[in-house]
Parts: sequence; C-alpha cells; structure tokens
Amino acid sequence: MIERQKIYRAGVIPYFVDSDDKIKMLFMKPSNSNFGGDIDPVTGEYVLRYQLAKGRVEQHETAQEAALREGEEEVGLVADNIFGMWHVGNFLGRTDVYVAKIKDPSNFVQHHYETESTKWMTLDEFEVEGRELHRDLVRQAHSFMEMCEYGTWC
Repeated sequence: MIERQKIYRAGVIPYFVDSDDKIKMLFMKPSNSNFGGDIDPVTGEYVLRYQLAKGRVEQHETAQEAALREGEEEVGLVADNIFGMWHVGNFLGRTDVYVAKIKDPSNFVQHHYETESTKWMTLDEFEVEGRELHRDLVRQAHSFMEMCEYGTWC
C-alpha cells in the first residue's frame, strides 16, 4: 500500500476595522472547483464559496512566507500594506493560518487566475457566503482579531 504524503498548507486572512468599528476580512472565491468548494446540501451540486487565501508550503519557505505568497497570489495582498501579522493556529493538522492587519483596504494588487473574485466580509457575511470547511477556523481567527483590536493581545 502506498502511503500518501501529507501536504502542508498556509493561509492568511487580511483584515481591517471599518469606520463603524466592524472587523472586515478579505476572502477569495476560487475560479474553478480545483481550488476548493462545497457540496450544496439542498441541490447536491458543487458550489464555489468564499474562502481564505491558502496553499502549499514549498520546501524553501516557512509557513508565514507561504501565507504571504498565497495572500499576494490569491487576494492581491501587498507586504508593505501589512501593519502586523500573527499566527492564529494550525487547522486539520496541516494548515497554518495567519491574520494580517492591513493599513489600507484599497492597496491591493491584481490577484491571479486561481481567484474569480475577492470580497471584504464581516463574520456574519462569511457564515452565509463562506466555505463550510473554513467557518470554524474563520470564527477562531475573528476571535483573535477581536482580542487584538478590543482586548489585550497583539
């Protein structure tokens, strides 16, 4: 029996606090099902939903470097536009997730072909439009963001 190699991934959720004091997070919708999606429980059809920018950690990079690279590729994140970046955890034993507080929500470059669209969302909006597999980790990341913004962390 051939043992499959575990693929390690890293992802990032850029965020900012808007003028109404709400945390807005940036997510991407994949351009096709090869890059992620959900089975709709009502129709049984495969549906592309918003998810965090993430991808494989290459041999020459750290998880944080991979998260930054994937953020640039999939949502247009610009490294100079980051105020601070924090590791929020490892999910499913193979994906390190970071949050990146950004300085200017309009300072992003064009994303590449894996992304159909990007969207700034509140947690409530992500609960409706986000990929089901990512909902728990987005809730945890959002709690971390709240502690950074309104609590004593960061």
